[in-house]
Amino acid sequence: MSDQFVPIADGFWNVRGSFKVGGMVEIGTQTSLARRASGAFVLLDAYTLEGDIKERVFELTDGGRAIEAVLHLHPFHTIHVRPIAELLPHAVHFGSVRHRARAPEVNWSDMGIETEACAAHFAEDFDFSVPRGVPFIAADERLHFSSVLAFHTASRTLHVDDTLTWSTVPLMGGLWFHPSLSMVLEKRPGAATEFRDWAQALIERCADVRHLVTAHMQTLPADPTVAPRLQDRVRSALKRVEPMLRRHARRYG
Repeated sequence: MSDQFVPIADGFWNVRGSFKVGGMVEIGTQTSLARRASGAFVLLDAYTLEGDIKERVFELTDGGRAIEAVLHLHPFHTIHVRPIAELLPHAVHFGSVRHRARAPEVNWSDMGIETEACAAHFAEDFDFSVPRGVPFIAADERLHFSSVLAFHTASRTLHVDDTLTWSTVPLMGGLWFHPSLSMVLEKRPGAATEFRDWAQALIERCADVRHLVTAHMQTLPADPTVAPRLQDRVRSALKRVEPMLRRHARRYG
């Protein structure tokens, strides 16, 4: 798979990169470049920029100097932290404790990416949403459900990592919550309700979203004639996990 630079909307570009499970199965990964109201830029997630992709990003950002921050939205996406920090030594990085532990030499902000303080810091340009009823960093490192969902308000684009996946694979295509949800849902009273309430709020927030970019598989078609709307797709994704949520609530409260 060759890297792709995809213009999504005015002020928002998505880079489709390569990631192979076990070094063999290509599932892809991403970073997005977003313009702030100030005219500065941020990267959403890290990916090593090389060749033509790097040139195109640098053309938009004054040789990379206008990229003022990198937002590492998924605690288990850490492979490209150091390369992007070396490429953009002036940028401030916002990540989880897991990011900071794996690359302590990087210029990290004291604000964790999942915190309300970080959300407030970027509120002029982004809405952040963190899943509830599940841990942000699962104890089992194979379970990658949680991430910070980032809504870029100016372009009406949602950038999301493993929490939601989109593909056109026959029989399994469409928008889904990550299959690890049943394994990460916290085994305590109220967890299923908290997740459902968060998902309902996500559905409402998606009412005016026109573009979706996801880390793995594919991006949602930007053609506005493609039905249903993203809001309806998220509603369908929640409906598919409802039986599991009800079973969880019966068992744990």
